[in-house]
Amino acid sequence: MSALRSIIVALPLFFSMATYAGESEDIQQLIRAKQFPQALERADKALLKTPKDAQLRFLRGITLSEMGRTDEAIKAFTQLSEDYPQLPEPYNNLAVLYANKGQFDKARGALQLAIQTNPSYAIAHENMGDLYARLASQAYDKALQLEGGNAQVQTKLKLVGSLFSQPGNKAPSRPVSAATAAPTAPVKAAATAVPTSKPTPVPSAAPTAAPKATAKPTTAPIATAKPTAKPTAAPTEAPKSDSAARQQVIASVEGWASAWSRQNVNGYINSYAKSFKAPGGRSAWEKDREAKISGPKSIDVNLRDIKVEMIDEKTAKVRFRQDYKSDRLSTSTGKTLIMEKSGSRWLIREERIGG
Repeated sequence: MSALRSIIVALPLFFSMATYAGESEDIQQLIRAKQFPQALERADKALLKTPKDAQLRFLRGITLSEMGRTDEAIKAFTQLSEDYPQLPEPYNNLAVLYANKGQFDKARGALQLAIQTNPSYAIAHENMGDLYARLASQAYDKALQLEGGNAQVQTKLKLVGSLFSQPGNKAPSRPVSAATAAPTAPVKAAATAVPTSKPTPVPSAAPTAAPKATAKPTTAPIATAKPTAKPTAAPTEAPKSDSAARQQVIASVEGWASAWSRQNVNGYINSYAKSFKAPGGRSAWEKDREAKISGPKSIDVNLRDIKVEMIDEKTAKVRFRQDYKSDRLSTSTGKTLIMEKSGSRWLIREERIGG
């Protein structure tokens, strides 16, 4: 199938000390040369001096991925995304690793968080499209197994298959790639290095020598919520800008639900605007949510029947059905969120049960 890209070359960033920049460059050179044990050793030693250096931690996660230590890499990128929730690259690389394990719901959720963090992050959008296309191919294939004579399904399957029949789309078998290696991650992982001890946004400068990695996602069903517009007497196509805003709102809401499911407390809380009127005050509410999210052994939050109403350019009302399940509780409720745009992100300003 079409390859999901993984970036591992550092973007130009501002460093507080030139020594750290040189250390990161050396580690990247070792990764490109496939000297992964040496790269990991250098990263671990450097992190003893600067344990909060996000770029070193990012490169360490890439190294673990290349060594096939997937669970450790997932842990590294998860912790990095919790400490630096404003960076889309760790979420994107998490999607690569989840997809490589066949955990496509988690991969989709991680990509949604990447898009929520930076709606202009093209790699995440492309990866999402590749993931959906692969899942569509698998769904059509299953339909043909059940109803082999369905010519319409056969045509659809051929159309989807043609997307992946271009030269160079063969996917190898490793999760993340170095500049000189073709990885096997099911998504294109972002390998851009991230900032050091102080979180700073990734600049818009183009990454240097950003390689492409190919990957072949396996099987997993997918269900996406599509925004619905209010019917009018004479339906007309929604303006492109309005449609794009709706998609961003949906990505933000699904990112919020994904952070909840992954028990990512920081990601969950950062989905709420500063203007959110928390019951009992913000501090008490955050402590309560942390206890309720961290406490269960597992949480699964699924949203369905999502409807988005754009109130104005910076405000949206979102209605949906929320299915919550943990080892302690199982509920299904209607919920309404009032979302407000803050910079490039859509955040929750109000939350209520029902309409």
